[in-house]
Amino acid sequence: MKKSAGKAVAVIIIANIFLIMFAFCGHILGKFTYSDHLDEKVITVDDKDITLREFGYYIYEVEAFVQNQALLYDPENPGLWWNTHFSAGMDSQFVCDYAKKVAINMCIADEIYYRQALSQGLSLTSNEEAQVLDDVSNLINNMDSRQLLSTGLDEKIIFDISKKHAMASKCAEKLVKDRNLAAYYEEPAGEVNWDGAYFQEQILPEHTIRMNDSVLDKITFGKITVNLL
Repeated sequence: MKKSAGKAVAVIIIANIFLIMFAFCGHILGKFTYSDHLDEKVITVDDKDITLREFGYYIYEVEAFVQNQALLYDPENPGLWWNTHFSAGMDSQFVCDYAKKVAINMCIADEIYYRQALSQGLSLTSNEEAQVLDDVSNLINNMDSRQLLSTGLDEKIIFDISKKHAMASKCAEKLVKDRNLAAYYEEPAGEVNWDGAYFQEQILPEHTIRMNDSVLDKITFGKITVNLL
């Protein structure tokens, strides 16, 4: 009986060791490595796919803005702000999650307005083109090599998206002039913004948006271009 009990215990111990090994290997194999997914699509607006590399532009812009808030909140530990949870009923969320929401929706709005601008024959003036070049130069000068590497951005991608953003802004400004927004309560510029009621109710429903949650769900804002170890 003692021998049988000893063998049984040994089998259980060995089985547990294998379970731990399998769990560890599964964790390693399942680990999300951001750089491995740079050229995967993360958002599709109608028939236009946007890759994680392109989305990196919005990640950087939003992370830079929120990081300034985080440093004011706690200069020694900015991660505290990123992990702060705001309770607001159904809208309760962590700062890092809200930052991701902002970046995603900015990207979607830019793509929608940019396509509208092209269909309306809008273009940038020479002054507006010059402003885009200045914006690109400033952004690249503000990004260090680690940030460029982590996002996979380069000067051409930054220029293309900066120009897209400028065209989208021009289209939104034209929309404010052309449409009667008297039925809405916010300032007209706010209504056509991604979180404005007019945009949400009148513009967004006209487009098909698809998200690649298998990638987006694994991205944690506050750790991609800021607070790098």
